Amino acid sequence: MIMIICLIIGSIHLGIVVFHALVLIRYKTIDRPHSSPLLSIIVAAKNEEKNLKKLIPRLLEQKYHAFEIIIGLDQCTDESLNYLRSIKSEKIQIIDIDEVPSDWNSKKYALNESIRNSTGEWLVFIDADCVPHSNQWLSSFSSQIHMKTNFIIGVSPYTANTSLLSQHIAFEAFQTAFLYVSRALLGKPYMAVGRNMAIRKSYFEKISGYEKIRSITGGDDDLMIQNYASKENTRILLEKQSIVYTFPDKHWKNYWNQKIRHYSVGKKYKPKDLSFLSLFHFSHLFFLIFLFFNLSHTYFLPTLLFYLFIKLVSYRFVAGKMGMNINYMLFPIVDMLYALLTPVIALQSKLKKDIKWKN
Repeated sequence: MIMIICLIIGSIHLGIVVFHALVLIRYKTIDRPHSSPLLSIIVAAKNEEKNLKKLIPRLLEQKYHAFEIIIGLDQCTDESLNYLRSIKSEKIQIIDIDEVPSDWNSKKYALNESIRNSTGEWLVFIDADCVPHSNQWLSSFSSQIHMKTNFIIGVSPYTANTSLLSQHIAFEAFQTAFLYVSRALLGKPYMAVGRNMAIRKSYFEKISGYEKIRSITGGDDDLMIQNYASKENTRILLEKQSIVYTFPDKHWKNYWNQKIRHYSVGKKYKPKDLSFLSLFHFSHLFFLIFLFFNLSHTYFLPTLLFYLFIKLVSYRFVAGKMGMNINYMLFPIVDMLYALLTPVIALQSKLKKDIKWKN
C-alpha cells in the first residue's frame, strides 16, 4: 500500500518536472528590434567593498552606449565609499545613506533612493556580490524591450566549488530558476531574482514603487512580480550573455539566515502560486520519504533509478537552455538535501519574527 502511494506521489512530482521542462526546452527567444534607451543599473550595498571591487569594473566594461550606475550604500562602515570615490567615471553616482526612516526596510530604502536619483528609462537590478557573465549583459536587456514590456526577468546561477554547501546552493538556484522561468513562459510569472531583472521606470513610478512593501524585509523582487507582472508585460532572458553569476556563502548559518529572509515573503504570494509551489515541494519530499520506507521492496531500486533518470534527463536539457550547470555526480545527494531543507526553512521563516537584510 505504501509503495502504491509512493508511486502516485512520484508520478505527480515527475509529471510537474517533465511538463515544465518541455515548456522551457521548446521556448525560442523572440528576436526583436533593439531599442537603445538609457539604462540605470541599480545596486544596493551594505559593507560590500570586496565585492564592489569585482562588480564595478565589470559594469563599466559593458558594451552598451548609454547607461549609468547608481549605488545606494546602506549605512556602510567599511571602505566602500572611499573605493567608489576613487573611481573616475561619470557613469557612477553614489547615494551614501547614513540614516534609514523607521518605516522603511534598509535595503528597500537604499534601492528606492537610488531609483529616485536615476535618469534612465529602465531600471536594471544587480546585487553587489554578483558579476555579469558578459559585456553584452545590458544589451541583452535592450533586446527584450517592447512597448508592452514592463518587466524583464533573467537567471543568476551560483559559481560552485567542491563543498557540499556550495553544491547545494548552486542546485537550489538552478531549481528556483527552472520553476520561475517555466511558469513565466506559461504566462504565470510569480517571482524573479533581484540580482538580474529590469523594470520600466515609468511603470515602477506608476505603481508607487516599493510603497506597499517598504517595511518588509525581502520582496523587492518577487513581490513586485507577484503584484504586477503578467503574461503580457513580462519577458524572459535566457541568452548566455544575459547571465549574472553570484557566489555562494561559505557558512551554513549565513546561508540559512539568507534563505529564511527569502522565504519569509512567500506567505504574501497569491494562493494559486502557493498551491503550485506546495504541490511541487511536498510531492518531492513525500515521494522520497515513502520510497525510503520501502527499502526492502522489490520495486525500490527500479523506482529510484527511474526517478533519477527522468529528473537527470529533464534537468540536463533545462540547464543547457538556461546556461546553468549541474553536478550530475552529486545530483542524488543535492536533490534529496533540497527536498528536505526547503520545507524546513520555509516553516522556520514563518515562525521567525525578527528578519533582517544584513546585520
